[in-house]
Amino acid sequence: MLGFTTTRRHKRELAAVRAESARLRTERNNAVEERNTAVFNREQVLAQNAGLASDLTRLIGRNTELCRRLDKQQDSAAASRLRVAREAASRILAAYRVEKRRADHLQARLDQALGLDSPAVTRRLGEPRRPEGVTAS
Repeated sequence: MLGFTTTRRHKRELAAVRAESARLRTERNNAVEERNTAVFNREQVLAQNAGLASDLTRLIGRNTELCRRLDKQQDSAAASRLRVAREAASRILAAYRVEKRRADHLQARLDQALGLDSPAVTRRLGEPRRPEGVTAS
């Protein structure tokens, strides 16, 4: 063998090399296309993340401001309710004092009508109960 190749074998090997070259070229083109797609997608995701981060920062500020306003409104409402409750308590206490004074006066009159403030009863039972502000007649 002198190193000669037949035309048929040469064509067959050349076709195989060309097919392998075409396959590798296609593989390379697919890899480049996938890389370009990945780069594009990454840029899109980064842009979206930057937009979302700025939106989040803005919304955090807005939420903080709204919470502050709500706290202020709730404090104002609580102060208003407290003022109303104090006024009601003051009216109730005044009505209680008036009613207590009236009841003490009526009790003293009842004691007097039943003779519980007579000297005989006083000697036996001791001094009758006298509500505040009421004196024996």
